[in-house]
Amino acid sequence: MRMHLAAWMAAIVFGLGMVSSLEAGIWANGHGDIDAHFHDGALELGLHFHDGGVGAFGGGTLPAGHHEADEHQIFVPGAPITLPGTGWDFAGASGDSLWFLPPNNDPNKPYLGWGAEELPTVDWFNPTFTLLSVNGPTDGVFSVWATDSFGARTVKLSSVDGFSKSFSLPAGSHEHFTVGFNRAGTFDVSLRVSAMRRSDNQTFSGDGTFTFYVDSVPNGGEVPEPGSMAIFSVLAIGSGYRMLRRRKIS
Repeated sequence: MRMHLAAWMAAIVFGLGMVSSLEAGIWANGHGDIDAHFHDGALELGLHFHDGGVGAFGGGTLPAGHHEADEHQIFVPGAPITLPGTGWDFAGASGDSLWFLPPNNDPNKPYLGWGAEELPTVDWFNPTFTLLSVNGPTDGVFSVWATDSFGARTVKLSSVDGFSKSFSLPAGSHEHFTVGFNRAGTFDVSLRVSAMRRSDNQTFSGDGTFTFYVDSVPNGGEVPEPGSMAIFSVLAIGSGYRMLRRRKIS
């Protein structure tokens, strides 16, 4: 009897968890950063959502402020371009599709920046962001690059062998680069930030793993509606209660 009730309650919790992780947790548009900040004696790497509205997948907004790296996922929507044949090896193979987040604000995509604003130059030397690993689809490539006014590209990070695995930002600064993916699917990107404190020349570092949903989100792109999950919960509770009553009567 208790096992049946526990199973129903577990189903309810799982269902409500799906709503949290697939709807409220996915960053779909608005300004935020992969952000380095010093907190309680440790250098941390996470997400920082700016004031003014960071949109969530499925509607609503995500709360401004600092968040753990794995607290929210980042949605990279469709309409990819095709990689040309020359000078793009860092982003994939010729003919690959390329999904990307641009360095300028597109209202239909996350406006992803890289932040060191909370490491002021009077206290810190320039922090370095390092790519540790990428777990994604077969032959999937994660890349980050800057493009100057003449169209020349500078690779900041690429999971392809032979290309840059780290870059530095001026302490106290904030930058935007293009972030690309050559496959649809889920990419888990692990990064590290490190910086030396001026007062004692001590080096601190912090890691974070950021999840990108490219082209669609899990569950076939269908996000459960909160109302549907509420109905499921009510039905589950009702069914469990009826089972409990039958057990007592019998």
